[in-house]
Amino acid sequence: MQIDVQVNSEHWQQQDTPHGRLFYRGFPTSVDALVAALVTVAEGGEDPAFRDVTGHWSAILETSTGIAIAQDVLRSWPIFIADTGKDRLVVTESIETARAATPGGLSSDSVDEFLHLGYVTGADTLFEGITQLQAFEWRWLSETGEQRGDMIPLVRHDVPGINTDEAADARFSQDFEIVLDRMFAALGERQIVLPLSGGLDSRLLAVALKDRGYENVVAFTYGVAETAEVRISREVAKAVGYRWEFIQFTPAEIREAWATPEAGAFIRDAYEGSALPHVQDWYALREMKRLNLVDDDAIFLPGHTVVGAMHDEEVMDIPGHVSSEQLTELILHHHGTIRPNGQALRKNHRFMAKLDSFYTRIGYDGTPGDRLFALEYWNAIERQTKYINNSMRAYEHFGYDWALPMYDKELLAAWFALSAEYTQDRDWYRRYVNRRYAATTRTEINTFEGFAAANIAQSKRDKIKGALRAVGALEFVERKIRAQAVAHHPMALNEFLGAASAKDLNRYIMRGGQPLGMYAEQLLADTWNPHTNLFTK
Repeated sequence: MQIDVQVNSEHWQQQDTPHGRLFYRGFPTSVDALVAALVTVAEGGEDPAFRDVTGHWSAILETSTGIAIAQDVLRSWPIFIADTGKDRLVVTESIETARAATPGGLSSDSVDEFLHLGYVTGADTLFEGITQLQAFEWRWLSETGEQRGDMIPLVRHDVPGINTDEAADARFSQDFEIVLDRMFAALGERQIVLPLSGGLDSRLLAVALKDRGYENVVAFTYGVAETAEVRISREVAKAVGYRWEFIQFTPAEIREAWATPEAGAFIRDAYEGSALPHVQDWYALREMKRLNLVDDDAIFLPGHTVVGAMHDEEVMDIPGHVSSEQLTELILHHHGTIRPNGQALRKNHRFMAKLDSFYTRIGYDGTPGDRLFALEYWNAIERQTKYINNSMRAYEHFGYDWALPMYDKELLAAWFALSAEYTQDRDWYRRYVNRRYAATTRTEINTFEGFAAANIAQSKRDKIKGALRAVGALEFVERKIRAQAVAHHPMALNEFLGAASAKDLNRYIMRGGQPLGMYAEQLLADTWNPHTNLFTK
């Protein structure tokens, strides 16, 4: 078996080691420790110490007998393996290099997943013959043809776990400082750019930076008008003393910009062979670059975090055993509804087999602790790393660096040290952020809760839903509300329409879909932007 490493990006570093040639990107805490773990893989070891290598990284070690490859817990930069069908593999960081090496076209099973989820699960990509490394996965590719690998699982929640606010606050704050210390040591004292929403995550980052005395920070947000969320963003920036930029645009400007060759280039850079490009920040970043609002070597710090990865927390209260089939229903309903008839994924035997394999791998036993772990873990390794974390491609497209300190090893460990009661929702986390914000700014502030319905008591919402369900009107009303909200989106996310019209989008939503579903269909048809030509000549 011939195995070629083809790494073309200038952002990947290369160095010779006593064990072979190392290719890596990012800032691992120790390059030596990373090499040692890769060597363990190459030598057939059972427990390579990748848990000891924190920071953001992706790595390839080319040895005399094969290739060892590994990903961090974020899946910071994808690695692809292309099977040429001629007793030859190509290992690369570029999906286009991988595509050029393989004769296969689109995989029908992968396309099905992509259309319902917005990304492809597991090690698969959109293309036959091309696989990708998953989050916290390692693989060995031997010249003899042997292949082996494993995913390093997230740790489970401690039982009983930390269950007081004082102890939880202390643990989270302590580990947050460790992560920030490492980030600054790796990236230096450059300008930090903070995407500052009206929510909790970016607010916590703002407070943590202020508490460290770091002043070279620019906060920004964007939208079609000064909404409640924009006002909260400005208020937070003012309270911590950071410069604040508001990128305002009209729906027509978004629509016009999305039809340009520039947008097509972004799509090609960002889809990575398996995920819908994350368009939300694109126009704002484009304008910030054009207007020179931030330093060219600025570091963007989005607030992505494992906090809140749980969904359908009411499943924790079901007595007795909850089957994997019941969890599958929750996963499909939560993740697989961007296209009408999300249940259609049940007919995708490969996808269902991956879910079954997931339950087996984690040893799912139906207990409340396993329900929490399974739903969080699937969310983290699939939607979070394939779609949400892939939004980092937008910063890279415009030449900026990024870091995700709130998704690094120590904060993951802190989260899983908390009790199930503290992690099945965001209630403790909300109290924690509010306490830190008040201590730093000597003020209090509201948190943006989305649509007005979020301010209605849950009991009242349940009663309203029950009444609508009783007369068979719930589904129609929910879709109508969603269609209205999308049509007046404060960030004009309804304007990334490609060849579709506003009426097309409204009809799509009333059939049960979401904008992302329409965008996924158009991406594959090369009609999302007239200049992509990813799948057609």
